[in-house]
Amino acid sequence: MTRTSGPTIALLAVVALVLAACSGDEGSAGDPRGDAPTTVPTTSAATTAPPGPSTGSVPTTVAPSTSSPATAPPPTTLDPASTPAPADTGVPGLDSDDAFCAAWSRFGGSWQVTLGAAAFGSAEESARLEVLASTVVGDAYEAIFRAWPAELESERDVVADQFFGAFQRRSADALAALSAAGADEADLAELAALWVDALAARDPGNPVLAVDVPEELAGTVVAAVDGFTAQRPPFMADPSMVITASTPLTDDYLLSACPDQGSIFGENI
Repeated sequence: MTRTSGPTIALLAVVALVLAACSGDEGSAGDPRGDAPTTVPTTSAATTAPPGPSTGSVPTTVAPSTSSPATAPPPTTLDPASTPAPADTGVPGLDSDDAFCAAWSRFGGSWQVTLGAAAFGSAEESARLEVLASTVVGDAYEAIFRAWPAELESERDVVADQFFGAFQRRSADALAALSAAGADEADLAELAALWVDALAARDPGNPVLAVDVPEELAGTVVAAVDGFTAQRPPFMADPSMVITASTPLTDDYLLSACPDQGSIFGENI
């Protein structure tokens, strides 16, 4: 039985908490194809699932998590006492010595901030961030699977295609739009460095990531956004971003084994 993936939906829970922080007491600090319009999901049980791994609509419900098979190896865990809490700013783990965790922080962090902008920013700003993120997402996706943990081997194909693959395919189209707009390898490398720096300095209280693009590349980015939005629907209206994959081992591993301790998809809040 498939379910709506926990990390994917929890990303939306993070965004909801950000919105609450931004709209609350002014004196307090707050901690891929289709065209169907959607809303941010709630946490009630799902009743339907889209046909296939990359069709449907952005979910408005959350299905309960399935348990790991009895024969599956236990997820990797860390001693909480020996693991520092995630930083208050920035995406944790970008410079992790663990290649898998560093790649996850780039990939998952890019997904999180794109979702935040899609939920609470304009469609144009969300598309701009997705285009900029594309300079990092593809390489991060490949790095994740080069360093894929042996204990998660049974879920590798599902994660690669049905879970992480959904965002990776959108990002590949965004990167192609950048190249079509005239960005060369040096331009892409410069934008990638800017994107990682922006992730490192991210303010969790602002749902729209601030990224300053050099004047000489601004026109290229605008043209790329135009090309990307002509090809793809907005992030929140893309039915291929429904994730109906059962990945309990990967879910648990991402919660326990990397420096973000689940903060990228909201499980440590």
